[in-house]
Amino acid sequence: MALLRNDQHRLTGVYALDALDTAREVARFERHLNRCDSCISEVRGFRETATRLAMAVAQEPPPAMRAAVMAEVAQTRQVSAADKRARRARRLRRPTLLPRLAIAGAALGLAAALILAIVLVNTNNQLNQTQQQLSQAQGQLGQTQQELSQAKRQLILTQTQLAAVNAVRTAADATLVTQVTKIGGRVTIVRSVAKRQLVVTASGLPALRAGKVYQLWLIGTHGHRIRSEGLLAVHNGRSGPVLISGVLKGDIFGVTLEPPGGTIQPTVPPFVAIPAT
Repeated sequence: MALLRNDQHRLTGVYALDALDTAREVARFERHLNRCDSCISEVRGFRETATRLAMAVAQEPPPAMRAAVMAEVAQTRQVSAADKRARRARRLRRPTLLPRLAIAGAALGLAAALILAIVLVNTNNQLNQTQQQLSQAQGQLGQTQQELSQAKRQLILTQTQLAAVNAVRTAADATLVTQVTKIGGRVTIVRSVAKRQLVVTASGLPALRAGKVYQLWLIGTHGHRIRSEGLLAVHNGRSGPVLISGVLKGDIFGVTLEPPGGTIQPTVPPFVAIPAT
């Protein structure tokens, strides 16, 4: 009694009565039975019914029953072998569509998941790259803002110094003194006793060899108080205006040649010495 897998559900009664033809069919149906709760319930019901029938009192059927049954069998149309094969073919064709649709749906779902994963990875990489670029741009912006702030402070300082220089040059008591130096070129000062300030400019000074700088000084009376006023920057023999404040009566303005970076006190006599008041 070789049946298809889908026909196993029909064997519950035969199995309950131990009427399967071969051990192979029994093993096959028992494997199906382990996976089918409905068949387990039917087998249990059939066995209970068979037990009750076995325990019932046997009765002899009436003589006319056999003749009636055989007459009914003769009148009932039997299913031909061709019809059985056609029905079996239809049963085989019907379920094939759903697995194919399921496989196609699963393939589409997997492809969509892969595409989504690739899109997410690319989006995440682009986001990280954008964040890095934004951080770099913010860092550059911060540096630019610092440089701009420094430039503004320098501009304000320069404007302030230029205003002070112009204030000395236009002071009511401003006097101008120019002195030709011993090494060439000339140094000019504009002094205001009332403001206790002077402005220094130079022109024609010789270019210095390596290891020397021009340094400015205020030298007090009899050389008892000497104060450095910084270095004099010279380009092509000329210097910009330098403002010196805090000039006292009797001070002398001087310029010396010193080692790089300057010194606390002059190491040589000044080659320029002009009264500051």
